[in-house]
Amino acid sequence: MLKKIIKYFFTIGATTFGGPLAIIDTIRKDLVEKRKWLDSTEFENIMGYSQIAPGAYAYQVAMYVGYKLAKIPGAILAGVFLVLPSFLLMLLFSYFYSVYKDVSYFKFAIYGIAPVITAIITQSGFNLMISLLKKDIFLYFLFFVSIFFTIFLKIQIIYIIIASAFISLLYYSLLSKNKLLSFLPILLLLITLINNLTSATLEKLAILFFKIGALTYGSGFVIVGVLRQEVVENLHWLTPNEFLDGLVFGQITPGPVVITSTFIGYLTSGFVGAVVATISIFLPTTIFVILLTNYVYKIKNNFYIRALIKGANAGALGAIISTAYFIALDSIQDYYTIGFLLASFLILNLSKIKPIFIIIAFGVIGILFKILI
Repeated sequence: MLKKIIKYFFTIGATTFGGPLAIIDTIRKDLVEKRKWLDSTEFENIMGYSQIAPGAYAYQVAMYVGYKLAKIPGAILAGVFLVLPSFLLMLLFSYFYSVYKDVSYFKFAIYGIAPVITAIITQSGFNLMISLLKKDIFLYFLFFVSIFFTIFLKIQIIYIIIASAFISLLYYSLLSKNKLLSFLPILLLLITLINNLTSATLEKLAILFFKIGALTYGSGFVIVGVLRQEVVENLHWLTPNEFLDGLVFGQITPGPVVITSTFIGYLTSGFVGAVVATISIFLPTTIFVILLTNYVYKIKNNFYIRALIKGANAGALGAIISTAYFIALDSIQDYYTIGFLLASFLILNLSKIKPIFIIIAFGVIGILFKILI
């Protein structure tokens, strides 16, 4: 079974485009409907478990599926081989980017692609909003407050997500007249200690990415938003355009969009930095999943866990929309790019064309516009 897990998840990681929902849906169709490795109830439960731990959603689903099939070795192999193809591709892109990023045709392609990335992130945010927030007015309140604090007050996204989680816990506890857990002050202390860890560049890279992987809930686009705020605005390791270029590479490679971390690590500290950043951002999720697998049946419907996750998701969704806003500022240069943004958004919502084909098409359009206009 381990060989089958390696082969299957490497194939998924190498061939599936479109972000976490596309990966998860492909796994469901393959393993539930075609291969019958899992039944539909088992897979639905796995999707529920994957909202308990922080980190990339599709990566968690892969690990839980691997655990269901072959315990801890299956979980680790499923996660590693899902990420490995996109990691190798991103390394290749990062190398060529460092050598050829000033080539005119590359810039022209990015000119057309960047607005599409904004549209993809925005669509992802609104789709998740409808799915996760449902009709809960309180969660919509947290959602809009997180957008306000991120865009206008420049508060770090990680803090907003954590605050949203604990405000949600307080709200639902008071609403149901439940008492708050006594260990909440301990959790806050641990979060503070993690945040205050500092050291040399490579170690700082590892700590930053580990922290983001450990404290960020929601879609991969939430993690991307946190990464942008940290490495562009706070640490100035990358320029806004460099980050946007890395995000483009993350979209045109298969597998989890969080693989943008490889690009950031490479530009910061070369090959070693790419490896450290990639391992660090996925490691917390790996640890959480392995530790939780024996307890998820008991805690997945726990009142306090669900309250925390609801708030974290609301704050994270606000972060996705805020990320789209900042990337729009970086990518919208003129009336043409406004047109690219609107056109790609309409195509994404009114057709079944996969995002990768839209990205490629607008890359070609960008080159043609720059040459002919």
